[in-house]
Amino acid sequence: MEVKARVEIVWHYGDEAKARAIAGAIQVDNEGMPEELKKSLNVQTRWVDGDVITKVKYSGEIDTLIKALDDVVFSVKIAEDSVEV
Repeated sequence: MEVKARVEIVWHYGDEAKARAIAGAIQVDNEGMPEELKKSLNVQTRWVDGDVITKVKYSGEIDTLIKALDDVVFSVKIAEDSVEV
């Protein structure tokens, strides 16, 4: 089933330096997305104060959207673990 979706995920850290580091790591991952996927999936991550905000625009099969959102959450977890070290 084809869907069109806009998703916004906000992680609240309350720490500007941590939010900046996590958003920077995630945005680099977003930019490395395969070209064929970029046609249907747009992912942008930024930080504002102590928050990390990821916005997703998507058009296509729902399974791909679910996998992409799962990848975003997993990438944030890895970035959080890296910042903690």
